[in-house]
Order: sequence, then structure tokens, then C-alpha cells
Amino acid sequence: MPRKYDQDSRPDEKLLKLYILLLFNDREYSLTELTQIINCSKQTIARLLDRIDANYANHLQERKQGRQKFYHLQRPSQTFRTAIDPQGLRQLALCRDLIAHMLPKADREALNISLQQAKTNLPRQVFSDYEDATLGYSLSKGQIDYDPKQEILHQLETCILERRCCIISYQKEYGGEVAERPFAPMQLVSYHDVLYCQGWLVTPEGKVKSTKSQPITFLVHRMQEVTIQRSRFSLDLPEPQNSDDKTFGIIKNQSFTVKIHFSGRVKTYICDRIWSQDQMITEHEDGSITLELKATSKTEILSFVLSFGQEATLLEPPELKAELQEQVKKMQQMYS
Repeated sequence: MPRKYDQDSRPDEKLLKLYILLLFNDREYSLTELTQIINCSKQTIARLLDRIDANYANHLQERKQGRQKFYHLQRPSQTFRTAIDPQGLRQLALCRDLIAHMLPKADREALNISLQQAKTNLPRQVFSDYEDATLGYSLSKGQIDYDPKQEILHQLETCILERRCCIISYQKEYGGEVAERPFAPMQLVSYHDVLYCQGWLVTPEGKVKSTKSQPITFLVHRMQEVTIQRSRFSLDLPEPQNSDDKTFGIIKNQSFTVKIHFSGRVKTYICDRIWSQDQMITEHEDGSITLELKATSKTEILSFVLSFGQEATLLEPPELKAELQEQVKKMQQMYS
């Protein structure tokens, strides 16, 4: 069966993508490479190259080696003043590689184009020092596909930047009811390879006021629709806790102190990480440790302790320990 190319892209989109690729990369591309990158046939690439050559005569260079053709678009000779250097671009490329799996496809492509455009602004004497290679990648369990949520993400970004309120249609559980919530988005949060939006539930009409004493966090992938309320601003609402807040958990409620005993088998894993800003680790003679930390979510602490199985024992707070004991009893009944 012949290979299926990207039939959703319009000819003008393919032409623009090809032109940007050639313009912002000072190198030759074979016809085969262009076919793979643009995701279309050699005949389509040839037609697109003809259009570029017809509009920008003497700029498209063609070279033949054996049976393969190579193409290169001459870059402007003008140099640019810029504050970025090859090392800075490499760091941006690394950030792209590590978060790309959480971005919709169109946003990933826009990010690639932006990096290529930034590359053209490098001084010519250091241009060749930069290679737009893939520096790494991210692995995640149960990856979420954010392609269908591209428009929702853009709407949330608009609300955050312009401090506008919106109505979100939110489905908390799979197959559950969809509820509409008046919401003032404040920031997007990445936590365990999942995107959240943190902000305030607000009054549906009139002057914008928060209806809860604490900010609320919604899963972006559970949002079904976001409708911006263009006449309602959230300027008077306080900013939620930011990334400097190092208490344990994405759900922010009243903080409490937690003590957990870990066996020596997981000691390195625990000690290598910061779990809360004021955490304390006590080492014991048998190689085990006790971790003391500040948390804001009982549910997340329970999941955290259970994830270590027999290697972790919750010591405090006593009421949470009792709740965990009940969960373990129910699990024993399930497997008995």
C-alpha cells in the first residue's frame, strides 16, 4: 500500500513551511529529505520549489549529485544585531524537546519555526556554530494528547495575558456531566506531564469577585470549551501561589505537616529530590530515613505513600494514617 501523506495540510501551508525551512536554515536539503519533512510527494515538492524559484529568481540553488537533487535558498547577506547567541538557542531547543509532548502539534510546529527564525538573527560569524539538533526527549506514563485542546489552550492564554474572565465547560470525570463554571484563569501549571490551569471561581455577572477563599485548579484536558467574557476583567483578583511555593502537591489547601518513614531501598530516590521548601530528612542507623515535609493535599499524600508499597510508612498526621490504614484493609479484601 502506498504511503499516506498529510492530506489535511493545504497547498499554501506546505509552500510556507517549505519556504521557511529553506530560508531559516543555511544548508542544503535533498529532495528525499524535503519529502519527509513536509510530508508530501516528490512531485508536490518539485511544484512548490518551482513556485519559490518563480517568485524569488536566482535565490533557489539546485545541485545534482548522482540521481539525487539538492536545494539551498540563499540567505540575505545583511547581518543583524541580536542579544542571543548559539548557546542560548541550544538551551531554548532543549526546552522545546523536553516539553514538546505536552504541546498541540500546531504549537510544536510554531515553536520550531520561531527557533529557526531566531537562528537567522545570529551574527554570520557564529551562525555555523549553531546546530538545530534534537538534544533530548521526555518520557511519560500515560501521555495525554493535547492536539484537540489547542484552541482551549489559546483561549486560556488570552485570558491570562489580558486578565479576562471566561466560562469553562468542564467534565470532571470521564463520561460524567459537563458543568459550566465562571472562571478567572491566572496561570498554566505543568505537574507530572499534565497541564493544569489555576485561577479563581468568580461571580457569573456584575463586578468580578471570587466565590471561594482559595484558588482552584482545573485539568486542561478535561475542559470541553472555553468562552471568553470580553467585557469582564479580573484585575482586582490576587495572583495564586506561584512556582516559588514548594509545599507538596498541586491542590492548594491549608498546609499540614507530614512524616513518612522510607526504607533504605528508596533512600537515594527520596534524598535526591526537593519535596517541600522546608523539608527535613533524618537518617537512621539501619539505612532508612524519615522525611518531614509540608503538604496541602491529603489525597496526594495518600497516593504518594501508596506508590512506594512496603518501602514507605506514613507516621503523621495520625488522622491521615488512620485513613490510609482503612484503604489498605480494603485493598487486602480485594486481593484476598
